[in-house]
Amino acid sequence: MQLNKLTASEIVEFLRTGAASAEEVMQDCFARIREHEPVIRAFTILDEELAISRARKADQAMVKGALHGVPFAVKDIIDTRDFPTGWGSPIYASERPPRNASCVELFMQAGAIPVGKSVTTEFACFYPGKTVNPHNPDHTPGGSSSGSAAAVADHMVPLGFGSQTAASLVRPAAFCGIFTYKPSHGQVDPEGVMGLSPSLDSLGVLARSVADLKLCRSVLCRRPTVKFPSGSFPRVALMRGPHWDECSVHGRDACISAMSKLSDSGAEIIEIAHPESFENLANAHKIVMEYELATARCFEFHNYRSKLSQKFAEMMEAGFATTIDQYSDALGARDRAFRHFETFFTDIDLLLTPAAHGEAPFGLQATGDPLFSRMWTLLQLPAVSIPFGTGENDLPLAVQLIGRKNEDDRLLASAERVAEVLQSV
Repeated sequence: MQLNKLTASEIVEFLRTGAASAEEVMQDCFARIREHEPVIRAFTILDEELAISRARKADQAMVKGALHGVPFAVKDIIDTRDFPTGWGSPIYASERPPRNASCVELFMQAGAIPVGKSVTTEFACFYPGKTVNPHNPDHTPGGSSSGSAAAVADHMVPLGFGSQTAASLVRPAAFCGIFTYKPSHGQVDPEGVMGLSPSLDSLGVLARSVADLKLCRSVLCRRPTVKFPSGSFPRVALMRGPHWDECSVHGRDACISAMSKLSDSGAEIIEIAHPESFENLANAHKIVMEYELATARCFEFHNYRSKLSQKFAEMMEAGFATTIDQYSDALGARDRAFRHFETFFTDIDLLLTPAAHGEAPFGLQATGDPLFSRMWTLLQLPAVSIPFGTGENDLPLAVQLIGRKNEDDRLLASAERVAEVLQSV
């Protein structure tokens, strides 16, 4: 058996029963990395010797945590004591933090083992890094959590940390054919994670099952996992949203087919039209992101302008040109739309929407349009992306599940049931 193809939950069970050792799991992961990394280019730095050493110690440990022996990748905007943290920029390429980010430390205290730093786009924004899509290296893996998504999809590691300010978890998960969880804003501690936009930033996880997403949430939020009530099924509503016509035919068909498959399995499904207050949320998100980005990265803009990509510099300039009135109006639009959104959950458990335009676009000069996550990120809502179907180039498609703010456990429990149906043959 190729142990690197196990999910995190399966690895934990294998190690618990003695069916495999942490060292064997890590050896298989690095065998895969050595074989595929020259093409996929998911990592900025790896340390096989350190990872194997920690796996051996894990095998000798008397106390076994919830993520015992599980290898994971750390997006290169997240502080790690053992690896440099470069933020996807030449400005910080050799910076080494003095300690781990909270999320990394929580994973390690639960027994997980970091293998290295995964590629991010520049400052977790839109200028791409070196990573390619593991399903077709001529296509983008998405961004900004490019390396983590590709590494998990290619079975180099079962888990990878990512983050989202626009669509940086959902889009790469969709393009690479894996699962992701974007928490409600503020649910996961951001200490030690590079900030870009305090109203929008969320730390999340990429994995190959919803069970793994639930396990990671339990570690990061220090709480037990939740199961959906036995004998029942989530109530699911399709919301096409204001950008439905901009979704590809295959992307739209994936959403409709998913709803049909859920209905055939006994789920209660309905369709909800988006309210008028949703029409301009994508633009409102753009205004908020650019305004806050201009503050967060003002040092780099004024002191290292020549080391910034043209695209990032242009975003900074747009942020500096945004007025406080425009910013306040965008936040007001968010708040009005959020009040409408809250009324949906009287009769449903989650919304199903497009995760992206469709399959990963051809080319590596960009990471794809974040349009289909912008408004949900602005509303600070939890999201889960589930692979479902393939597009015209036989690349993965996905649907996105949206839950009520701060009801992440309910969303993940519902998503697990949904995934069981959608992933069934």
